[in-house]
Amino acid sequence: MKKALLFISGFVTGIVATILVAMLISTTNQSNDGFPGLTLFSEKGECITTSGEIEVMQVLAPNVALAWTGGLFYSDRILVLLINYDDKSYYDEQKIKIPSGKCARQIGTYRYTAKNEMVKTVPAIVIE
Repeated sequence: MKKALLFISGFVTGIVATILVAMLISTTNQSNDGFPGLTLFSEKGECITTSGEIEVMQVLAPNVALAWTGGLFYSDRILVLLINYDDKSYYDEQKIKIPSGKCARQIGTYRYTAKNEMVKTVPAIVIE
């Protein structure tokens, strides 16, 4: 009787552990959209103030780039992670005009380590 009870409790523990690991993997894949360091919000955030233009600084993937938002003054510029879900590719130093009626909307944050070994966190945005 004790062996049967031990077997059943071990079996149930294995099932619970498998379900928890599957949930963890699923949550991890959804939170960064397949891009390490990216955390997406459950709901879209506010529009980031720009002068209507964004300049690509460095392309990280064909549709993902670090970019500067335009500002009237250098101190007004913000470094952002620009994401394009329409399969449009970016290139270094590309200038992107934000169309009238659209904005640079924050959808999450991106955390990375810069060349100087400092950890940076910037807003992740899409133009919509």
